[in-house]
This record gives sequence, structure tokens and C-alpha cells, in this order.
Amino acid sequence: MIDLVKYHKIRRQILRKHPNLSVTDKDGCILLQGELDSWDNIVQVGYLAASLKCDGVINEIKLKGYQPLAMRISPIVDRQYDGLQCDVLIVGGGIIGTAILREFSKYKIKAVLIEKESDVALHASSRNDGCIHVGIDLSRHSLKHKYLRRAVLMYEDLAHNLNVEYRKTGQTLVFTKAWMRAIMPFFVRHAIKKGIKGTRIINRRELLEREPHINKEARFAVFFPDGAIISPYNMVVALAENAIQNGAQILLDTAALSMEVSDQRIKSVATNRGTIYPRVVVNAAGVFSDVLAKMACDQCFTIHPRQGVEVILDKKASKYMVNSSLSFYRGSGDKKVHTKGGGVIPTVDGNILVGPTANEIPEREDFSTSIEEINALITKHRQAIPNLRQSDIITYFAGIRAATYEEDFVIRKGKWTTNIIHAAGIQSPGLTAAPAIAEDIVKFYQEITNESLNSNPSFNPIRNQQKPLKDLSESERDALIRQNPDYGQIICRCEEISKGEIIDALHRPLEVNTLDGIKRRIRAGMGRCQGGFCQPLITQIMAHEKNLSLTDIKKKGTGSILLNANKEDLK
Repeated sequence: MIDLVKYHKIRRQILRKHPNLSVTDKDGCILLQGELDSWDNIVQVGYLAASLKCDGVINEIKLKGYQPLAMRISPIVDRQYDGLQCDVLIVGGGIIGTAILREFSKYKIKAVLIEKESDVALHASSRNDGCIHVGIDLSRHSLKHKYLRRAVLMYEDLAHNLNVEYRKTGQTLVFTKAWMRAIMPFFVRHAIKKGIKGTRIINRRELLEREPHINKEARFAVFFPDGAIISPYNMVVALAENAIQNGAQILLDTAALSMEVSDQRIKSVATNRGTIYPRVVVNAAGVFSDVLAKMACDQCFTIHPRQGVEVILDKKASKYMVNSSLSFYRGSGDKKVHTKGGGVIPTVDGNILVGPTANEIPEREDFSTSIEEINALITKHRQAIPNLRQSDIITYFAGIRAATYEEDFVIRKGKWTTNIIHAAGIQSPGLTAAPAIAEDIVKFYQEITNESLNSNPSFNPIRNQQKPLKDLSESERDALIRQNPDYGQIICRCEEISKGEIIDALHRPLEVNTLDGIKRRIRAGMGRCQGGFCQPLITQIMAHEKNLSLTDIKKKGTGSILLNANKEDLK
């Protein structure tokens, strides 16, 4: 129920500044309509409306003279999945969608996930820093905090079961002002109230022992031992593969295009590969989750894309960088309202990540970067780590956060449509919160169907995965090579990946169709040369194993041409 006094006050504020807009109450949601000539103004109006604490902000204000790009989908059009029936259809193959799929695979129901891309984890779930956060910056009353604190207790066992490296490096918040030491007891008590155990203050001497390369202006720090790191895309792939092993189904290159809705129920979902008939739909569509909600006649929130750029440093740089996820407290005057401000973060693979930035943009799939952003990142974080050098950068990337105007997750059953569940508005700490969110989605499914779920008697939580060749002892390597000489032929020299490992990756439960898919599974091509030496060899291996022409092998899906030639010329 909207507070009418506050509603009229906020409405007057908006209309006083933008009189051409429409602000209405739509069954407990705030509907914004009209046109403005500034994207920043559109976003600010959305935030102002969200301050009402309503059921959600539906921001339909258009940017004058701007036509947003259509969602990118596969050009494949066929009827392969036409008529498919399932108990639950999950839309979106990121960390949330795959965690939900695996959770459903514990039960005797038909669970299907569709992903518009040629692989899982191609959007926010691979374009982030891989941090398992502790939640010090979250409100105790938020869904973000609720799900993060539950999931933190689950993550280590989950990673172990799925054979995904999980490293508890801790999280270090560094302070440079001596006077701030006086407020630290209150800060630590605040952390304890949030359930962040083991929080403690580190004095300057211990801090410099732990992090010898940080700025010597550092006075002390607060250390959160529960902070951890994983490979985010490896976790998504692992969840997907384990779900498939337990009977779930993933349909790639399959986009939800429209829905038939009648009597407040979704009857069918039309895709580029046929019409699917689910009992319940789960919306885990990331930056397109509000678009999907609108298809289902249930849009009660809006996603406004927030782009973040990060850089990856060469492994050699890690020798003089950081040992834990490190950020400097700069005070509220130097910090954007809706970003953590970024940091310098180690990875499980030995690289260092620097970033991210946070920029509000109108496009949902704008992964562009600029030299200005890269320079600004290095300059900013050199204040924390003076040794940061641009010459150590091996690559950089941008990701898009699926932010709502409420700055919180949307985890709920449909408001107007009875057989949809939203797992939307997932930005940081979505990677951390995913396993706990998945549990509640299954509970919502039970409430909607009013049925008890029978356990899958053959469910196996363990995903067996061979250790990387480079991590084996000399005797273990020797035994493996004697068994199969392909393991003795190193294809990717930077990451020490063998031909045998590449072939194995091509035959794992979730089909791999692209060079970047191989990268995400075994890191072939992720080293200093970024595939400059190994890419042609991997292309040949893939073509041979899949019985395809070299021209059929793509970098990251349809349209990403690696080799353009007549097939006859390649014989």
C-alpha cells in the first residue's frame, strides 16, 4: 500500500521539474511515462519514485530521439522445440538461472532452461570480479543481505561438490585517516550484527605484512575473513553440467520472443526454435528481466543498465600485488551512491582484476570500452597500489549490471500473472546469493502448483572433473600422458593447456560450440598472448572433433567470424 501523502509529495516534485511526464499509481506500483532529453534525468526520476517504497517502479519514460537496439538473438530459426512441454521453464543461463535449474534437478520434475546465447555465462555472470562478498555495505533489511548471508554458509560445500576452486582470501577495507580508528569499534559491532563473523581491525604493521605492496599511507584496515573468490563462469558451467547430469535440459540459441497469456496465466512461450508449454515460468533473464516480465503481463519493476569496466593484469603482476580483495575507504564524498567504488582483486587463476567502474547507460548489451576508462581505472587504483602499471594489462572487458530503481533483488511470485516467478534485478552480490535464491524459487514453485515435490532418487550433487594438467605432479602427468599422448601435447603455452584437455572439454555434458566456450572451461587462450599462438591450433582441433570446416568454428557465437574463405580452398 503506497503512502498517499508521500506519493503526492513525490509526484509534485517530479512534475514540478518535468511537467510533461505522467506519474500514476498502478495497483501499488509507480508508473512513469513521457519523454525526456537526458538519460541521467530518466534514471533520477526513477530513483525518486522508488523512494516511495512501493511495489515497484515501472519506468516507461523514453529518451527523446533515441531508439534502443533490439535484443541480440541467434539467427537460427527452426521448430526443433515446438510443442515441448515442461513443469518449469527457466529463462536465462547466468548464475541465477543455472543455480535454479540445478536446484530443480533435485526433484522428479521436468526442468528446462533456455538461453538466447550459444553458451551459458555470456553476460553479467562472466563479466564480474568473482568475489564472494560478505555484505558489509548492504542494508540488513534488503533481500540482497538476506540471500547473501544464507548463501555464504552454503558456498564452500557447493564449490567443493561441483569441483570449482573456492579460495578464502578474505576482504580488506583499508583506511588512510588516523582519526577513523576511533569509530572502528562501532564499525565492527555493525558487521557482527549483520552476521559477518570474525571481523577484526588490523593495525598498520600487520596490514603491511599481509599486503606489502599497498600505499604506505595506509593506517589500518578492517579484515573480513569470510570473503572469498571463485571463477564465476566456471561456477555457472559447473551448475549447468551438474543439472544436465541430473536430468535437466538446457536449450542454447533459444530466445523467449513472446508469451500467450490468458486468465492471468502463461499458456505458452514462443521462441525462435518453436513454442514451449510450461506450467511455471522462472524469469532469470538478467538485463532483459523486465522485458520478459512485460511479455508475461507482469512488469512490476524496471531494469536500468549500469555498465562496469574492469581490467585483467598478467599473472606476473600478481607477484607484487594483493593477497586479498582490497579496497580503500575514500569517504562518501568520493564514492558514487550506487557502486562499491571498485578495488584490486586477486583471482583463483593467479591474475589480478582492477575495477569496476559504474556508468548508467541506456543500452542493455553495450560491452564497449574506452582507453579513457582504462586510464581512469589505473590512475584511481594506483592510489591504493602504487606499482599498478598499464603494461601489465592483458585484456579488459565491460559487463552490464541489471539494476532496479529500488537497488534490490526482485525475488517474488507474479503480481498479476499467477504462474511466473521473478528472480530479477540481480546485480552484486548476485554471484554470492545465487544458491540461496534457488532454494526459494523452488519453494515458490511448490506454492504455485500446490504440490509436494518428490526427490530425484538418482540426484548426484558431485560433478567429477579432472584436475588441470598444470596442477598435477610430475608422476601424475606422466601417467596421464602414457594413457593418452594427447595430454603431452601443449597447445596453449601461456596456460599450459594440452590437446587432451581441449578434446575433453568438447565432450562435456553441456555442448561447447565456440572458442570462447573452450576458454571459459579450461582457460585455453586466456594468457598473456590472449590466444595469439594457440587459437589456430584450437580451431583445427575443434573442426576435427566436430567434423566441421574451419570456417564453421566461431569465436563467440553466430556472426563472430574467425576465418572467411571458400571451403574448397581449405582442403
